[in-house]
Amino acid sequence: MFRIISACAAWLLILAGNSAAQETFDQKFSKMITDDAASEAIKLALTKIHTATCESNKPCAQATPDEFSNPPISLEDVRATMVFAIKSALAQWCGLDWKRSFLPMIAYGKNRKRMSDRQLQLMTLIHGDFQGRQLATYTKSGQCPSALQSQLDAQLPPVSHA
Repeated sequence: MFRIISACAAWLLILAGNSAAQETFDQKFSKMITDDAASEAIKLALTKIHTATCESNKPCAQATPDEFSNPPISLEDVRATMVFAIKSALAQWCGLDWKRSFLPMIAYGKNRKRMSDRQLQLMTLIHGDFQGRQLATYTKSGQCPSALQSQLDAQLPPVSHA
């Protein structure tokens, strides 16, 4: 199921125009991520949560059985995280700074969703895993097309290095 997203992601970016009437990249990518794929991603992140840093710079606690039954982030938020990861992988493949997608994801979790450190770390784990999978697929296909690089560069926000 992850391969379907990989094969289609770059194709969607190339075909997508800038018309306001069209779906956004995020909407298109989100539709491609099934509930099963999102569930698989959160379960994998929960198995690794103890490797992340949570409140007060201490390791996050192991995931509880309740968290596996009722994950601390919604499938909608997992799907959004995976979309950010697709864009990060495409940016990295195209020689752009992948943080131009990652940092807005963290801002989304912190500011719009008011997530805890633990929830943000789950998003980070999902993002990193999925970005890696996508990047591996993209690099096998050769070089990033220049049209895709230009379009990504125009679409992604700049990163301030202040």
